[in-house]
Amino acid sequence: MKNNHIFQFIGMNSRNCLLLLFTSICMLSLFSSCELETSHNGDLDGMWHLIRVDTLENGHYADLQNEKIYWSFQRKLLQLDDKSGRNTSILFYFDRQASNMKVYNAYIYDRNKGDEKLNDPMFLHPYGLSKLEENLNIEHLSGGKLLLSTAKLRLRFVKF
Repeated sequence: MKNNHIFQFIGMNSRNCLLLLFTSICMLSLFSSCELETSHNGDLDGMWHLIRVDTLENGHYADLQNEKIYWSFQRKLLQLDDKSGRNTSILFYFDRQASNMKVYNAYIYDRNKGDEKLNDPMFLHPYGLSKLEENLNIEHLSGGKLLLSTAKLRLRFVKF
């Protein structure tokens, strides 16, 4: 080997080598510029089955284990859904700060016609909420169990 070029040793001419180097740099730049969006919701993300609603004032409760009421958290969105189809599906935005959560900007979820701003809190009652903007306390979140409370109600969930 007269010129001791590594590229000649492996059978590549300098043009092909430069092309390979350029392509490699472009690919590395492309992959390093992509960010995976991640949620900071931890165990909260996912689908939760609402199994019980306790009234704090008088100790009464509603057992919902046989109902198909679900809350689904993903990034900044909360979907309230009745899988039996008896109640309207609702979308909320939510903000979580430690053990507090605020749900706001409620919409009636409709993929066909487009989501419509919700103005009547009556649609929220089957899901354990009574206001279009609600502050919730996260009393417990671990082991597939979630306990939320408002000023009047305590909501019990299991992870689906």
